[in-house]
Amino acid sequence: MSDDWWTDHRQNKRLAGLEEDLSYVSASLSQARASQNRLKAELSKVSGSLEQRLNRLSAAFDAFVEISDLRVTLGLFDSHGRVRHQAKQLLAGSGAGDVSDADGYWLAPALIALRGVADGVVDEEALALATARDPLRACAFHVLLTSVLGGRSTVPSLAPAMPALPAEVPSYQRAVWLLAADGFFGADGWDLARERCAEFATGVTDGSLVSALRDVAAPRAAVQVPKELDGGGSLPNSLQACEKLAVLRTWVTEALDGYTNEPDGEPDELARTSLELLIDEGSPVELPLLARERELRSVIEGTETAKSTWDSPVGTASELLRADLASDRPNRRALATRASGSVLVTVAEELAETARVEAPSSLDVRTRFGRVTITPSGPDATSMRKALDLAERSALVDSKRREVAIGAAVVGVIFLVLGIVAGWGWLFVAVAGLGTAVYQWLSADKERRNAVLAGEHATKSLVTDVEKRVEAFAKTRRELRERQAAVDEDLTAVRTALA
Repeated sequence: MSDDWWTDHRQNKRLAGLEEDLSYVSASLSQARASQNRLKAELSKVSGSLEQRLNRLSAAFDAFVEISDLRVTLGLFDSHGRVRHQAKQLLAGSGAGDVSDADGYWLAPALIALRGVADGVVDEEALALATARDPLRACAFHVLLTSVLGGRSTVPSLAPAMPALPAEVPSYQRAVWLLAADGFFGADGWDLARERCAEFATGVTDGSLVSALRDVAAPRAAVQVPKELDGGGSLPNSLQACEKLAVLRTWVTEALDGYTNEPDGEPDELARTSLELLIDEGSPVELPLLARERELRSVIEGTETAKSTWDSPVGTASELLRADLASDRPNRRALATRASGSVLVTVAEELAETARVEAPSSLDVRTRFGRVTITPSGPDATSMRKALDLAERSALVDSKRREVAIGAAVVGVIFLVLGIVAGWGWLFVAVAGLGTAVYQWLSADKERRNAVLAGEHATKSLVTDVEKRVEAFAKTRRELRERQAAVDEDLTAVRTALA
């Protein structure tokens, strides 16, 4: 009975190995057929001039031939490809099966160690071997795999996969950053991600991060000075700084209050994407071959760039930090806010300094009749007098009608005398002259009466306009003083929250 059992066991093991080999070969053939189908599809869509189409066809055919040769060379590393296939099976939920080592390839022992990670089971000896072969990839694989399958409690530390943030953040590090920020690795993971982001934020000295965070955390204020104040001197800047500081205080408080220390939603899709790219990268000896294969596949598929890798940059740290500040995920937003504390305090202090600027004691405003200096209590007498004089002068009539009337009357009298002395024919000219004199005289009187009314209206309009400006100036100054009373409190609240 014992011999039969052992024979059956060996046969079952061989069958399992054969099934795994068949699965791997089937996957390879499927990938090859997919490439052929993509080539046919792309070639059917080739358009342009005859020369362009021939060049495109030639490039795609050459790439297909070369990729076929590459696959023959990659066949020398079947054991490596089989490990990758088993890793993908594990991701798909099929289990990895029995995994054999593959000539110093870090993924083999990592897969042996972590194939039971969903149940909290880790082969520490195999994991140590994977770490010895490649510490970064082994740790990144462990962290990202647990985000997909579970077993995050088996990760001893995120530190190896979450080093200091570079200017350009690689895909895997952004994925770990987001997992930690969203609470999937508890308070310790959240704190580590916060520390990394805070270190980066503190090290940015060119002012770019301050400018970026000012736009996010203290948006454009709605406070405006009345248009009657012609800009208002320093009033707009001080008023808007008061408003922005109040908005910043509320924004910071709400962001930090949103922290729950619980997983926030589903793991970000970038984690699975980065994990798949890490698996697809291949072993060190395969790297140049697989990289070339990706380049050739991009030629066949008609894409401009090769497929990204697990450590390809996904954005600058400043851009990603700013994106998290505006995120709708509370934990992510809280982490970015806390990490940006030193920068946000700098923004708050700049706003407070601007907000404390005293309102001007007087303003020069532009009226229809020149500039007038106003104060909260009224207009400046000298400038107001000049404006009133100009208003009055604008209504004066520079008319020659009276001179014309007098001249016409003299001519009329002369021809009247001639008509009496020399004959009645001259009387027609005399009547015309006297009529012209009467018309011009009456017109002159009418113009002068209208001018007086216009002058009175212009003066009254000027006085009313200036009074409105004085009232708006006094009201705006009062509003600024009321807002300035809360500046110190708002600044202290921001500092305390971000301490």
